[in-house]
Amino acid sequence: MIVIMKAISKYLTLALLMVSALQSCALDSEIYSDINPSIYPTTERDARDMVTSNGYGAFRNNGYDGLFNAATGVHLNTDMASDYGYCSWDDGGTWRRLVSASYGPADTRNVTNIWRDYLNYISKMTLTISRISEMNISEDVKTQLIAELRCGRGFLAFIIYDLYGPIIVADVETLKKPQVEQILPRQTDEQTREFIVTELTEAAKVLPASYKKGDPDYGRFTRGLCHTVLLKFYMQTKQWDKAITEARELMKPEYGYALVPEYRDIFTEANEKNEETIWAVNCKHGYMAHKWFPHALPNNYTGYSGGWGGYKMIWKFFKTFEDGDKRKETIIYEYSYMGKDKQGKDSLIILNEQNKGEGGNSLAHGVMPLKYDVVSSDVIGENGQTDWIVYRYADVLTLLAEAIVRKDNAITGEAVGLLNQVRTRAGLKAYSESDFASSRDFLDKLLMERGHEFYFEGCRRQDLIRDGSYVDKMNEKRADFGWATPEVTNDQILFPLQESAIIEGQGIVKQNPGY
Repeated sequence: MIVIMKAISKYLTLALLMVSALQSCALDSEIYSDINPSIYPTTERDARDMVTSNGYGAFRNNGYDGLFNAATGVHLNTDMASDYGYCSWDDGGTWRRLVSASYGPADTRNVTNIWRDYLNYISKMTLTISRISEMNISEDVKTQLIAELRCGRGFLAFIIYDLYGPIIVADVETLKKPQVEQILPRQTDEQTREFIVTELTEAAKVLPASYKKGDPDYGRFTRGLCHTVLLKFYMQTKQWDKAITEARELMKPEYGYALVPEYRDIFTEANEKNEETIWAVNCKHGYMAHKWFPHALPNNYTGYSGGWGGYKMIWKFFKTFEDGDKRKETIIYEYSYMGKDKQGKDSLIILNEQNKGEGGNSLAHGVMPLKYDVVSSDVIGENGQTDWIVYRYADVLTLLAEAIVRKDNAITGEAVGLLNQVRTRAGLKAYSESDFASSRDFLDKLLMERGHEFYFEGCRRQDLIRDGSYVDKMNEKRADFGWATPEVTNDQILFPLQESAIIEGQGIVKQNPGY
């Protein structure tokens, strides 16, 4: 988010002075002695900078920081904990437990970290809303910034709710009493759902539909983002009618969303901020840079040096792609390099399904999910500056198709047409209604299509859970790798909270079932 994130470094210290964490209840409280309201914040610039830090601070992909970072972010964590994710650094420990859904409260790196590191941003946004409300600045600016903060609260609440279930939300009066330590319980499921919907709905009434490439505000939250998160929320809570309404809203001309003609062009630096992107983390060297390339590429890959060869899509899932699927162009399933043959002589080594090689710098554990084109990207060392896409329009079209069929348990021409828009873009033959034996057959084919379309975009775990097939798919994966016991159960659908959160919660903050 280059436009909105430039001020973070300059104002981070000041923003941190504004708030301090009460760890036991996941709250942030103001330190009044450190801020003189007559000096700061007083201007529109001050208000905007507070929103940049406290409202957008969680939604980054900068090195190892932010909700969408390539090492411990939500996209990576959830897709690794799906039926196709694998990490070649598996040592039977953290990565094994993540990719096999056998994690527990002690898995703090990639499982409990989202709750631990980002829940408190909701409190930061709450305090910032309160402070901006009291400022003597333009009402239009004030309304816009508060709407951005409310979108941020709803967006973040949905991400955490999807992973962990009901969250903790503190009211502003509690947050303004740092001298009183108060442990708050997790909300009920109904309360968290209401919070998500209310924040996003109210924000959508104010925010612009979208920003286009070249707009100085590109990267800030929009009405399109609000409705996309609501669509995701209603799909996960199986409110099909409401999901359909949200998807149709996003198809209105005022948003300007459309599919990019060529799949691989979506993820190039030259074509970033395209019409398919609903919201992305804007990356640029010096401000925000992600580390996808070194995590996914091996150190023997021609065209990129210094890769670590970690992230893989398992061969079994890759082989479900049809011949001619253009999405395979963004996956490395065959490559060559100069190395030593079995006799120790210098030789051109070709790795593929027949000769996978051994270890992380090979195809032994699966194919390489490149997605973001390293050739067209400005990469410096470990860091790439191609915008990191969080949501895009193809997601809307395929979720609408799914919601239509699930709503009445019937295949419609519209649902098939929506699916075909994404399918034919990938170079595949369009389906006709007669190609589906039943509604279940349609949903199975759609689920697979979404798996191919959105690999490592944070969709697969949600899709399998919504479909009711997550537990079976993960047990099948475990069996394939010889990890048959213990079996995955419905308890693993939600991630656990870190043990320290339960201990500090003193019986008030409850752990998720099964942990």
